[in-house]
Amino acid sequence: MLYNAYSHKLSKSRKDTLSYLNVMVVGSVGSGKTAFVRTFCETLKHDVIQGSFKESKPMVLKDPLRPTDELYTVSMHIEENGRRTALTIIDTPGFTTGYAVDHQLRYIAKYIDYQFERTLAEESKVKRDAKALDTHIHSCLYFIDIKNMQAMSEADKYILKMLSTRVNIIPVIGKSDTLTVAQREQIKSVFRREIFDILQIPIYGYIDVEDDDNVSASQQPHQMGRMLHMLKECVEEDKDEDASALIDYLHSMPFTLVGYEEDPDTGRPLNLANITTNSSRLLDEDEEMASPVTPKRTNSRMNSKNVLGRRYPWAVVECCNPTHCDFSQLKNTLLSTHRDMLRLDTFERFYEQYRTEQLLNRKVKRMIRVDSKAGVPLV
Repeated sequence: MLYNAYSHKLSKSRKDTLSYLNVMVVGSVGSGKTAFVRTFCETLKHDVIQGSFKESKPMVLKDPLRPTDELYTVSMHIEENGRRTALTIIDTPGFTTGYAVDHQLRYIAKYIDYQFERTLAEESKVKRDAKALDTHIHSCLYFIDIKNMQAMSEADKYILKMLSTRVNIIPVIGKSDTLTVAQREQIKSVFRREIFDILQIPIYGYIDVEDDDNVSASQQPHQMGRMLHMLKECVEEDKDEDASALIDYLHSMPFTLVGYEEDPDTGRPLNLANITTNSSRLLDEDEEMASPVTPKRTNSRMNSKNVLGRRYPWAVVECCNPTHCDFSQLKNTLLSTHRDMLRLDTFERFYEQYRTEQLLNRKVKRMIRVDSKAGVPLV
């Protein structure tokens, strides 16, 4: 991948029968994590291969929405454009405050490391299992704190620094229907500036671009600007599709998300299709009266049998409407445009880093045992 200086990519001609994608969801209590998981799974239900859907906790997606008290997983095989993906979503308990954050963060870090350990143990066998599952966490969706729109919270900075050494962090903004357009753009701008230009935390998409020796320090562009400039050069010179996808990603993140409104008794999404269709019809009639020559709008979402969204007195906010939030763009990022890059980066960077550290630790321990048996004093 470009941002990790890898010279090779996944072969475009390679046809894997099944690709694994494991996505973890992390954030503070009440940030909208679980609502996103339910909405994401609901949008995929028509793509799920029959018999492949599994939950680690029974009825975890069907009971009324409540805070997540323990980690659970939802797994399924989906097929899009002829490509099959074994998708697993891992929802985690929300971060609280104070010293408890350290304990919660260590638990998540151990869970991520354990998946690497499983691969390392399999690789150490004389006879490996050719059908071993890929349980690596390929992406971690981090729901940022939006209470303060002027700056990132100290908790977010601390957590992102910790997790970015282990997993691809993709930042998102939950419950974005509570924000105005101006507030969303402000939060995005503040986040990108602090993450890339000030803190330089290597979340997914970060590229360590060196300063230009021909430009004085005061005139050096910001890190975000250097990253985009390098990617644009790759697109212009090599027609690099991965670089183009990264440019789109950097301009969009953190992604704004909206979870569907649920029935308080069943936890299932409310059917907003009729409400949305009626609202659309009234709007179309008003437009036609104002301008008879203007053709009526057509919107496939309005005519669908089930519209996922939230109803307010003044409008219906649709989860999958790109003019309302970035849900569809994030879904496409995970399942299509960045899927292979996330998988490759996880193996080439994070797993290899873990593997190297573990092998070095084992070597040191063996040396200590040999020295102790030989009677060599330990310093």
